[in-house]
Amino acid sequence: MNILIANQYGRVQGEVGGIGLTLSVIAQTPRRESVQVQTRIDSVEQLLHLLAIMRAVERRIEQFQLRDAKAPQSAEPEGAFDESICAEGDLFASNGNSKNKIYGRFAQFLVYEQVDQGRLRVFFAVRDDAKRIARFDLHPGEVQAFHAMAKRALFAFGQIDVLLRDDLSLSIGLNVSGHGVRFEAHTPLWHSQFTVAKANDLATLAVFTRRAVNQEKTVPVRFGDDANHFILRKRNDGQVIAEFKHEAWMEKITFSTLQLLELEILAQYALHRAFEPVTLPVRSFQPPQAATAAQIA
Repeated sequence: MNILIANQYGRVQGEVGGIGLTLSVIAQTPRRESVQVQTRIDSVEQLLHLLAIMRAVERRIEQFQLRDAKAPQSAEPEGAFDESICAEGDLFASNGNSKNKIYGRFAQFLVYEQVDQGRLRVFFAVRDDAKRIARFDLHPGEVQAFHAMAKRALFAFGQIDVLLRDDLSLSIGLNVSGHGVRFEAHTPLWHSQFTVAKANDLATLAVFTRRAVNQEKTVPVRFGDDANHFILRKRNDGQVIAEFKHEAWMEKITFSTLQLLELEILAQYALHRAFEPVTLPVRSFQPPQAATAAQIA
């Protein structure tokens, strides 16, 4: 297993094997209480969610670093490490403290932030069977390590299917594979597919989603032909709208922040698949002398 987080209180290790990601946590506190947890993430939805969380955490840390760089520097005393073990109700049952913002929960762990007096701390917390909780500070390098390992696990899947919206009036599914990104729209009156397959179009989709996530300036992008196409655009309030048009029909959906983060990852996945080498049968080669000898025989 590779080490993702390590300090004097314990470590978090990860391993990609088969289809999925295995996490193993061993933590020791100053009170000599230990937490040992091993869990596995083997579904596309959870891996995609974990990647989106790490992407959001990375951006959040960058925002605070840029803010601190612009603000006057002040010396902050280094406080003692908070206790690693806390009550279950503090985190897993509810948000509890209003200063805590939880990014996502999984079976035995969660990722959350805490802002106190302008200082940002992001934690990776796990819970064992005895309902004791150990937590680790997540630093930029450790966020990158989590992101790289979860990305490797997700990219091991041959294709990815997710549901963006599902109700009676409109259903939007998304299939991502070596053939590109395909949106499938279903309504009571019509259904159609909208595909982005060319490498340059996939790269355009990846750039648009990345810039939208980073809240940078974007221009609307369009994929398809006049009769069947979809457009992505960012409104003045920062929300990203997808417009799906099939002949005389059109439907719109708004991407949530989580969906936008996931779409960015899926666009990168499709772009990665687009440049995979094509497996061709290897033809045997015989030198001219061998071929002539074979004909004579």
